[in-house]
Amino acid sequence: MRALVVAAGLLLAPTIWAQALLDDYARVAALVSYMTTYVGETFIACAAAKALTEKNAEARFASYRERNAALLERADAWSREAERRLRAGGEGNAARLRSEDASLTAMAAASGHVQGELGQARDVPEFCRARIAAIESGRLDMSGNAELQQLLAK
Repeated sequence: MRALVVAAGLLLAPTIWAQALLDDYARVAALVSYMTTYVGETFIACAAAKALTEKNAEARFASYRERNAALLERADAWSREAERRLRAGGEGNAARLRSEDASLTAMAAASGHVQGELGQARDVPEFCRARIAAIESGRLDMSGNAELQQLLAK
Protein backbone atom coordinates (compact mmCIF):
# COMPACT_ATOMS: atom_id res chain seq x y z
CA MET A 1 0.00 0.00 0.00
CA ARG A 2 2.79 2.42 0.95
CA ALA A 3 4.53 1.74 -2.36
CA LEU A 4 1.32 2.62 -4.20
CA VAL A 5 1.05 5.95 -2.35
CA VAL A 6 4.70 6.76 -3.11
CA ALA A 7 4.23 5.84 -6.77
CA ALA A 8 1.12 8.01 -7.02
CA GLY A 9 3.04 10.88 -5.42
CA LEU A 10 5.85 10.52 -7.93
CA LEU A 11 3.38 10.57 -10.79
CA LEU A 12 1.62 13.65 -9.45
CA ALA A 13 4.81 15.60 -8.67
CA PRO A 14 5.51 16.58 -12.31
CA THR A 15 1.88 17.56 -12.77
CA ILE A 16 1.92 19.74 -9.65
CA TRP A 17 5.23 21.31 -10.71
CA ALA A 18 3.95 21.98 -14.23
CA GLN A 19 0.71 23.48 -12.89
CA ALA A 20 2.61 25.82 -10.55
CA LEU A 21 4.91 26.93 -13.37
CA LEU A 22 1.94 27.36 -15.70
CA ASP A 23 0.21 29.53 -13.08
CA ASP A 24 3.34 31.65 -12.62
CA TYR A 25 3.85 31.93 -16.38
CA ALA A 26 0.31 33.21 -16.89
CA ARG A 27 0.59 35.57 -13.90
CA VAL A 28 3.80 37.15 -15.23
CA ALA A 29 2.08 37.70 -18.58
CA ALA A 30 -0.93 39.24 -16.84
CA LEU A 31 1.12 41.57 -14.64
CA VAL A 32 3.27 42.86 -17.49
CA SER A 33 0.24 43.31 -19.73
CA TYR A 34 -1.76 45.07 -17.02
CA MET A 35 1.00 47.51 -16.09
CA THR A 36 1.95 48.49 -19.62
CA THR A 37 -1.68 48.72 -20.73
CA TYR A 38 -2.66 50.83 -17.71
CA VAL A 39 0.10 53.34 -18.43
CA GLY A 40 -0.55 53.36 -22.19
CA GLU A 41 -4.31 53.70 -21.76
CA THR A 42 -3.78 56.54 -19.29
CA PHE A 43 -1.72 58.45 -21.82
CA ILE A 44 -4.23 57.74 -24.60
CA ALA A 45 -7.19 58.80 -22.45
CA CYS A 46 -5.43 61.96 -21.32
CA ALA A 47 -4.59 62.81 -24.94
CA ALA A 48 -8.25 62.25 -25.88
CA ALA A 49 -9.21 64.60 -23.03
CA LYS A 50 -6.78 67.16 -24.50
CA ALA A 51 -4.62 67.09 -21.37
CA LEU A 52 -1.63 66.37 -23.62
CA THR A 53 -1.04 65.86 -27.32
CA GLU A 54 -1.04 62.46 -28.96
CA LYS A 55 2.62 62.93 -29.89
CA ASN A 56 3.44 63.81 -26.28
CA ALA A 57 1.50 60.77 -25.05
CA GLU A 58 3.49 58.52 -27.40
CA ALA A 59 6.79 60.04 -26.25
CA ARG A 60 5.88 59.62 -22.59
CA PHE A 61 4.87 56.01 -23.13
CA ALA A 62 8.14 55.36 -24.95
CA SER A 63 9.97 56.90 -22.00
CA TYR A 64 8.06 54.63 -19.59
CA ARG A 65 8.95 51.55 -21.65
CA GLU A 66 12.58 52.66 -21.80
CA ARG A 67 12.71 53.16 -18.03
CA ASN A 68 11.25 49.67 -17.59
CA ALA A 69 13.23 48.03 -20.41
CA ALA A 70 15.51 46.00 -18.14
CA LEU A 71 12.59 44.51 -16.23
CA LEU A 72 10.61 43.92 -19.43
CA GLU A 73 13.63 42.07 -20.84
CA ARG A 74 13.99 40.10 -17.62
CA ALA A 75 10.30 39.16 -17.71
CA ASP A 76 10.62 38.16 -21.35
CA ALA A 77 13.68 35.99 -20.66
CA TRP A 78 11.96 34.39 -17.64
CA SER A 79 8.86 33.71 -19.75
CA ARG A 80 10.88 32.16 -22.59
CA GLU A 81 12.61 29.82 -20.13
CA ALA A 82 9.32 28.92 -18.44
CA GLU A 83 7.73 28.27 -21.82
CA ARG A 84 10.67 26.07 -22.81
CA ARG A 85 10.29 24.03 -19.62
CA LEU A 86 6.53 23.77 -20.09
CA ARG A 87 6.94 22.63 -23.71
CA ALA A 88 9.45 20.01 -22.57
CA GLY A 89 6.83 18.76 -20.13
CA GLY A 90 4.15 18.63 -22.82
CA GLU A 91 2.40 21.77 -21.62
CA GLY A 92 3.38 24.14 -24.45
CA ASN A 93 -0.11 24.57 -25.86
CA ALA A 94 -1.65 25.06 -22.42
CA ALA A 95 1.04 27.65 -21.62
CA ARG A 96 0.35 29.63 -24.78
CA LEU A 97 -3.41 29.59 -24.23
CA ARG A 98 -3.18 30.52 -20.54
CA SER A 99 -0.69 33.29 -21.25
CA GLU A 100 -2.80 34.77 -24.05
CA ASP A 101 -5.95 34.59 -21.93
CA ALA A 102 -4.23 36.13 -18.92
CA SER A 103 -2.77 38.94 -21.04
CA LEU A 104 -6.06 39.77 -22.76
CA THR A 105 -7.96 39.70 -19.48
CA ALA A 106 -5.36 41.96 -17.86
CA MET A 107 -5.43 44.43 -20.76
CA ALA A 108 -9.21 44.66 -20.59
CA ALA A 109 -9.07 45.16 -16.82
CA ALA A 110 -6.42 47.89 -17.11
CA SER A 111 -8.38 49.67 -19.83
CA GLY A 112 -11.54 49.47 -17.74
CA HIS A 113 -9.66 50.74 -14.70
CA VAL A 114 -8.44 53.82 -16.59
CA GLN A 115 -11.90 54.50 -18.01
CA GLY A 116 -13.43 54.13 -14.56
CA GLU A 117 -10.92 56.52 -13.03
CA LEU A 118 -11.53 59.09 -15.74
CA GLY A 119 -15.28 58.69 -15.42
CA GLN A 120 -15.06 59.43 -11.70
CA ALA A 121 -12.64 62.34 -12.02
CA ARG A 122 -14.23 65.71 -11.27
CA ASP A 123 -11.42 67.53 -13.04
CA VAL A 124 -10.05 65.37 -15.85
CA PRO A 125 -7.09 67.63 -16.75
CA GLU A 126 -6.04 67.69 -13.08
CA PHE A 127 -6.49 63.92 -12.86
CA CYS A 128 -4.30 63.55 -15.94
CA ARG A 129 -1.61 65.85 -14.56
CA ALA A 130 -1.53 63.87 -11.31
CA ARG A 131 -1.50 60.47 -13.00
CA ILE A 132 1.16 61.53 -15.51
CA ALA A 133 3.29 62.89 -12.66
CA ALA A 134 2.93 59.55 -10.85
CA ILE A 135 3.95 57.64 -13.97
CA GLU A 136 6.91 59.88 -14.69
CA SER A 137 8.09 59.84 -11.08
CA GLY A 138 8.46 56.06 -11.36
CA ARG A 139 5.73 55.25 -8.83
CA LEU A 140 4.03 53.05 -11.44
CA ASP A 141 7.23 51.45 -12.73
CA MET A 142 7.34 47.69 -12.86
CA SER A 143 10.24 47.58 -10.43
CA GLY A 144 7.80 48.58 -7.71
CA ASN A 145 5.61 45.53 -8.26
CA ALA A 146 6.68 43.11 -5.53
CA GLU A 147 4.63 40.23 -6.94
CA LEU A 148 6.31 40.49 -10.33
CA GLN A 149 9.74 40.72 -8.70
CA GLN A 150 8.99 37.62 -6.63
CA LEU A 151 7.81 35.62 -9.64
CA LEU A 152 10.85 36.55 -11.71
CA ALA A 153 13.13 35.47 -8.87
CA LYS A 154 11.81 31.89 -9.04
